[in-house]
Amino acid sequence: MKKIISFIGLLALAGVTLLFVGCDDASYPNKLSVYPFKTALVQYELSGNTEGDQSLFIRGDEKAVSTFITTPGQEKNTFELYLGSTKYIANLDKMTAVKAANTQYTDMLELSPEEQEAYLIKKSLGLKESAELPEPIITSTVAGRECDVYDIPNVGSACIWNGIVLQKEITLAGITNKTIAVNVETDVEIPDERFELPAGVIVTNN
Repeated sequence: MKKIISFIGLLALAGVTLLFVGCDDASYPNKLSVYPFKTALVQYELSGNTEGDQSLFIRGDEKAVSTFITTPGQEKNTFELYLGSTKYIANLDKMTAVKAANTQYTDMLELSPEEQEAYLIKKSLGLKESAELPEPIITSTVAGRECDVYDIPNVGSACIWNGIVLQKEITLAGITNKTIAVNVETDVEIPDERFELPAGVIVTNN
């Protein structure tokens, strides 16, 4: 039970943080325009009941998240790849991946940049798309970036920058997990292999 609860915060971050960015470079797939940069790299530290690190890579409409859980008894190596309307969720310990539709991406296609950002914020806070976007309670700085802090009723808070969660603290059933960005870089070159499944991964359809 502890292990299941400890991963809720991470899955929420991955599911939300795993949408996409507009890019002026024609070499990258680009249908959305939610972020004011072409590429981004965000490195996180995970602490609390679940410890480890996480890296987020964004390039055009492509996104990837690598997560390493190092807590004894919970060790896990996962990779999530979002390529437009398709996503892959991989367990690199088992070298398997599930291919599925990325419905969040298709949901955002008809939205304006401002609506896309609001969509991401709501998803980060666990709100329905039809819900009213709450006002941030304060402004903070994380990894050198100014972000808006939102209350997540009864469980914690999240600091969000351009639709990306930079800091999140969740407490469920007395178990606390924290995710905090320690490095944020924009408009940097990201190798193609960051947006590819590792060789040898066996893919099945959802």
